[in-house]
Amino acid sequence: MKRRNRRTLTGVCASILLIICLLPHAAAADEQNPQPYLISVKDTGAVGNGTTNDTAAFHKALELAADQPTGAVVTIPPGTYLMDLNDPLLVTSNIKVVGVGNPVLKFTRFPGGEEFGYEAFWLSGNQITLEGITIDANNLLIRGVGVHTGSKDIQIKNCTIMQITQPSNPDHPNYNALLSGILIYGNTNRVTIENSNISHISAIHPNPIARGILVWAEPDQPYAQNVNITGNTFSYITPREDADAIYFDKAKDGTPQTNSLIQNNQIHHVGKRGIKIAAPGVTIKNNHITNSYNGDNHYRFYPIVDPIPQDMFSGISVYASHVTVTGNVIDGIGSYYAAIEADLDVLTDIIIEKNTISNGATADYSDSNGIRLGNIINFKVADNRIINMKSGIFSPIDSKQSGIISNNTISNVRYGILFLDPKQAYQASKVKVENNKIAANQNRILSLPNLD
Repeated sequence: MKRRNRRTLTGVCASILLIICLLPHAAAADEQNPQPYLISVKDTGAVGNGTTNDTAAFHKALELAADQPTGAVVTIPPGTYLMDLNDPLLVTSNIKVVGVGNPVLKFTRFPGGEEFGYEAFWLSGNQITLEGITIDANNLLIRGVGVHTGSKDIQIKNCTIMQITQPSNPDHPNYNALLSGILIYGNTNRVTIENSNISHISAIHPNPIARGILVWAEPDQPYAQNVNITGNTFSYITPREDADAIYFDKAKDGTPQTNSLIQNNQIHHVGKRGIKIAAPGVTIKNNHITNSYNGDNHYRFYPIVDPIPQDMFSGISVYASHVTVTGNVIDGIGSYYAAIEADLDVLTDIIIEKNTISNGATADYSDSNGIRLGNIINFKVADNRIINMKSGIFSPIDSKQSGIISNNTISNVRYGILFLDPKQAYQASKVKVENNKIAANQNRILSLPNLD
C-alpha cells in the first residue's frame, strides 16, 4: 500500500514538473495565436425587446471591441433591437459583428431626433465582418451599409438589408438621394458580399436612383478591387426609371481591371436592370435574373427620358471592357429591350457565352433583342441559347468591329442574327459568323439598311 502511494506521488510530481516545463511553451503559443475578445451587446445593456432604445449599448460594445489589440467578436443574441436612425453603428478594424438566431436591428426615430437618417452601419478599416443580422431601415434611411474609403478585407454574409427609401419632406437634404442597400466606396479591396438578401429599396421622388449594391467611382480615389458578390438575393428595387440590383459605377479612363466576380445571385422584381457594369475586369457568372413584369412595370415620373415599351431595359448591361458574361439565365414573364447588351462607346475583350436567354411566352417581344452588340473590338458571343425575341443577336455594326459569333442556338425570332448597317459595313468588319443553329423558316443572318 505504501509502495503504491509512493509511486502515485512520484507520478503526480512528474506530471506537475511536466506542466511547469510546458507552461512557457503554452504562453508562447498563446502569444503567437491570440484569441479575440468576446462580448455580447447584452453585456453592455442591450435588451432586444422591440421597445427599448438599444443604441447606446451597441455603441458601447463596439467601442470596447475597438480597444482590443487582438481583435474582437461582438455577438447579438436573438431579439428585435431598436436603433436610433441618427446614430450609425461604426465598425472598425479587426471586429466581427455576429448575429445569433437572426436578430433584427430596426432603425427608428426617437423623441427629439431628426426625422430621417443616413445609413445603418459604417464600416471603416480592415478585417471587418457583418454576419447573420437583419438590418431593417424601416423606410427611414437611404443606405443599409457603407464600406468606406480605404477599407480592406470586408465580409458581409448571411445578412438581410431592407426597407430603404427617401424622406417625404421636400426640404430634407436626402429628399432626392441615391439609395443603396450596400455602397462600396473607392480605394477598397477584397470586399465579399455573400448569401445575403437585399430587398425593398424604393426611390420615390423625381430623378430616382435605387441600387441593391453600388460600387461607387469615388472622385479622387482608386476604384474598388476584388469585389465578390456571390449567392445573394435581390428583390423589389424600384422604380423603373433607374433601379438596378448590382451596379459598378462608371470608371474613369485608365482604371485598372477590378478583378471582381458576380456569381450565383438571384434577381427578381427589379425595375430597370439586373446588373449594370461600367468598370473593367468583372466576371458575371451563373446568375439568375427574372423579369417579373408583364405590362405592369410603369414609369412613375414625367416627363420620361428615353422611354421604352419593353417591361425591363436589360438583364445585364455591359458598358466597360474586359467583361465576361457566362452561364447566366435571363428569363421571366415579360420582355427585355436587350436581355444582354454591350453597346456603349468602344469596348474591347467582351465574352458572352453559355447564357440562356428568353422573353416570356405571352410577352410582347416585337421589338426585343437577345444580345445587342455595339462597337466592340475582340469579342466572343458563343454557345448561347436564345428564344422569344425579335432579334436573337443584333448589332448596328461598325466596320471596325471584330470578333466571333458562333455555336449559338436561336429560335422563335424574326431575325436570327441581324446587322443593321449596309452590307458593305458587315463585309468590311472582322466579324466571323459560324456554326449557329437558327430555327428553320426564320430569317437567319441578315444585313439590312434603314430598318424601322
